[in-house]
Amino acid sequence: MMQEHLNRRLLANPPSGIRRIGQQAREIPGCIALTIGEPDFDAPLPVRQGISEAILAGETHYPPNAGYPELLGEIAAHLNGRFHADYAESEIVATVGSTEALACALLAVLNPGDEVIVPTPCFGLYKPQIELAGGVCVPMDTTADGFAITPERLDAHITPRTRAVVFASPNNPTGEVLSEASLAALADAALAHDLFLIADSVYDRLVYGPMPTLMGRPALRDRLIYVGALSKTYAMTGVRVGYAAADAPVMAQMRKAHSFLVVSVPGCIQRGCEGVFALSPEPMRAQYEQRRDYVYRRLRSMGLDVRLPGGAFYIYPSVTRFGMSSEVFCEQLMREGKLALIPAECFSGTGHVRISYCYAMEQLAEGMDRLEAFVRGLEA
Repeated sequence: MMQEHLNRRLLANPPSGIRRIGQQAREIPGCIALTIGEPDFDAPLPVRQGISEAILAGETHYPPNAGYPELLGEIAAHLNGRFHADYAESEIVATVGSTEALACALLAVLNPGDEVIVPTPCFGLYKPQIELAGGVCVPMDTTADGFAITPERLDAHITPRTRAVVFASPNNPTGEVLSEASLAALADAALAHDLFLIADSVYDRLVYGPMPTLMGRPALRDRLIYVGALSKTYAMTGVRVGYAAADAPVMAQMRKAHSFLVVSVPGCIQRGCEGVFALSPEPMRAQYEQRRDYVYRRLRSMGLDVRLPGGAFYIYPSVTRFGMSSEVFCEQLMREGKLALIPAECFSGTGHVRISYCYAMEQLAEGMDRLEAFVRGLEA
């Protein structure tokens, strides 16, 4: 009876398809799931020790809303050192994961009816977050352009209502790293049409080659919002610490939204994260690269059309030649082949599946064996 009075924006957005498929896989005996972007490593020991010591020392009170100065200063120093930028501590906020940082960014810049262009395929939370912030999600399919962003396609999606572009590099689900040409298209459009650029950069330290960026470009400083996280880089997904950097007037509104949403990141968690940027993610990154190369070789040997990812820990082969939707392909694979992958429909895409390779080699090998057997059966 009362359902008609519930939030229509929430009602229009179903729960995470990734989580739904993961639950289905758990209900199938013996099913292997290569579904979640969940590193199989543990968070660094100094982080775990720091959290434990902080909470035992009584760090159970309210911290400053935006974060402790020590952690914010470390984030600013890290970004400034990497990108030759000049962010002050006051232009940083520590958030409950990058998901909350994205929500704060959207709440800070959108007014009701503002349009946000989202290159697709993309992370599934962008659309609901845009709509909850009162905006209109405008998907821009990049599949025909090899997942690049071209000036022509971008211009075709810009209207007088366009306020921002949300983009990810490296991308989830494709693993694509945007080229200088793609970034130039974004920069030119932002300057020509007075747009915000929200850069989801949670995987930008897990790359296997060059990592072009818009950070550190003075002309974009007042309109670029950088979103990062410790989750993927340091295998700290459950610790839930993200961060964002933005020009002072924008950050003032983001900090306000952050305080309304969650008040703050728990103080003991923040204390444990101090010093994390001194730790190198290289050992994990190197293992992801080995896993990427293995899965890529296996997929190519199956005859699947697939691009070599430039970053993150996802690969996105095409399944269009089997004459079924990727949703049907994944359902049949899970039921008959006892392997769970994520269909492109979960990322506003079509004709592809996402394979997460942040799993141990033994699990990846068994998963690829099951996928190959399933593909051969379809071919037969």
